[in-house]
Amino acid sequence: MNMSHLVRVTRGSIDESWHDAAVVVTHAEGRRLAHAGEIDFVTFARSSCKPIQAIPTVEAGALARYRLDLADLALFCASHSSEHIHTDRVQSILDRIGLDASLLVCGPHPPHSHETYEEIIRKGGELTAIHSNCSGKHAGMLTYCAATGSDPATYADVSHPLQQKILTTLAELAEVPQGDIILGVDGCGVPVHAIPLAAWGRAFAKFVRNGEAHGPAMREILKAMGSHPELVGGTKDRFDTDLMRATSGRIVAKGGAEGFLMIIDTAQRASVVIKVRDGNSRAIPPIALRVLLSLDALTPTERTQLAPYERPIVRNTQGREVGEIIADFELVRA
Repeated sequence: MNMSHLVRVTRGSIDESWHDAAVVVTHAEGRRLAHAGEIDFVTFARSSCKPIQAIPTVEAGALARYRLDLADLALFCASHSSEHIHTDRVQSILDRIGLDASLLVCGPHPPHSHETYEEIIRKGGELTAIHSNCSGKHAGMLTYCAATGSDPATYADVSHPLQQKILTTLAELAEVPQGDIILGVDGCGVPVHAIPLAAWGRAFAKFVRNGEAHGPAMREILKAMGSHPELVGGTKDRFDTDLMRATSGRIVAKGGAEGFLMIIDTAQRASVVIKVRDGNSRAIPPIALRVLLSLDALTPTERTQLAPYERPIVRNTQGREVGEIIADFELVRA
């Protein structure tokens, strides 16, 4: 088996396809604990970076200034399903900071929640930027602008003080020279960053590092996400949400587009970063659970709760079971 083929997809008695992927496990103090696959490459974390992007807003004192709570902060880190619990709160945040939804540059798209989308169609409603799964992040960025007096109309520009603050913060956490960070444009219109996979592991591990300069903000972000997992993703069929729910927030997770996932284990003080090279997110849950089980990071009860994700069933259009998605690898310990 190819060393990077971490997941195989079966049909009948044979493997029909494989997913190349990479995993890095990093301790809070920066040492690599384990890995799997070929890990020496540069990649975007996409929406998995949202907890880092939220740090400047917290450090600006915006939560206290506008009486925002942990639920609001969780939404700043979200790729939400556009349910009412998400969209109503985004509007509430905008109302409290005194800025209009027309400033959101994320643009609309059909909600992840089928029920929400059907309701909009049934009522003859219109999709707006608030329905974007990234609207919480953008509301958080506008909150930074309101708190600091920076221009809300240009918050998505790479030269904006917020985006420069995010860039500096990422460079510090990842221990990568700022000039080495590759910039792109995310699907929602704001800058997105590419660094080596191992550097992403270091950055997220810093969230549970003692004495870290950004520690107070990062602890607040972990608390928010772990306390309100349904706001980070959605009320159903969201792996990062379900992982946080099953572990009562002890493990915090955030998925990103094109097959990225970051996990922070607050008990073991370690991070896990996963990248599926072909971008197919169906491989993420079985990889994540295999890693967490290998690290003894889940209790038997938690494993049972997450069982549908461990070896997802492949079904045909009749609902018949025709195969499985299987994570088939061992971690290489450092």
